[in-house]
Amino acid sequence: MAEGRDAYNLSGDNNDDKLKDLCGRTYKEQAIWFLNSYWETWGEENAEKLWAYVHKCNDLDIEQHEQGCALDELNAHRLLEAFDETLTVRAMRETLRSSGAIKEKRVKNVPLTHYLLCRFEVNWEELVNANQGDNKEELEEAERRLDEVQKALEESKQRDAEAAQALQESISSENAAKEREAAAVAAAEEAKQKEEAAVAAAAEAKQKEEAAVAAAAEAKSQEEAAVAAAAEAKQKEEAAVAAAAEAKQKEEAAVAAAAEAKSREEARQKE
Repeated sequence: MAEGRDAYNLSGDNNDDKLKDLCGRTYKEQAIWFLNSYWETWGEENAEKLWAYVHKCNDLDIEQHEQGCALDELNAHRLLEAFDETLTVRAMRETLRSSGAIKEKRVKNVPLTHYLLCRFEVNWEELVNANQGDNKEELEEAERRLDEVQKALEESKQRDAEAAQALQESISSENAAKEREAAAVAAAEEAKQKEEAAVAAAAEAKQKEEAAVAAAAEAKSQEEAAVAAAAEAKQKEEAAVAAAAEAKQKEEAAVAAAAEAKSREEARQKE
C-alpha cells in the first residue's frame, strides 16, 4: 500500500471520489480491495485469477509497471486479449457509463478496477463502501501460489525459447552445411569444366602443332623439290650451252672444211 493511503478505507466525500481514489491505487492495491470486498462470495476462488491480472498489468505498463494504476487503450485491449475476453474496451466503458461509474465524456486510460467491475458484474457503489475485513494471510497465500505458477510459466517459456533457439541454430547450421556442400559441388563442377577446357585446349594445341609440323615438312619437301628442279634446269641449261658450243664448233669446222675444199678446188683449177 502506498505511503499515506488507508488500506481499509477510500478517501472521498462521495462514492465518485472513493471510486477515483480506488482507481488511482496500484494494480495490486485495486485487486486487494476487490478480494477483500468479495472474499466470502467469489473472491477466494478467483484470487489467483486476479493476481494474474495484476501481473499482466505490471508487464503491459512499460512506464510505471508495479507502481501503475491504469493502462492506455491499446494495452487495455492487449490485457483483454491475453485472457481471451470477448469484452471490448468500448463496451466496457458503455457499461460503466450506464451504471454511473464513468461520468466523463472522454476517458483515456483503463484502471484495473474498471475491468474487474465489468468482468465480475460488481456494483461499483457497493464496492467502494465494502468492508475490507482481514484476509491478509489468504491473500498472501494466493499471491504466493500465483508467483509459483508465474515462475513455472516463465521457466517453461525460457526452455521453449532455448529450444527454439537451438532449433534455429540447428537449422542455420544445416543450411550452412548445405550451402558449403553446394559450393563444394559447384567448385568441383567448375574445376571439372576447367579441366575439360584445359584438355580440349591441349588437344587443340597438339593438333595445331602436328599441323605446323606437317606444314613445315611439306614446305621442306617443296623446297627440296624446287632445289632439285633448279639443279635440273641448270644441268639442262649447261647441256644446252654445251650443245650450242659443240654445234658452233661443228659449224665453224664445216665452214673451215668448206673454205679449205674451195681453196683446193681453186688451186687444182689453176694447175
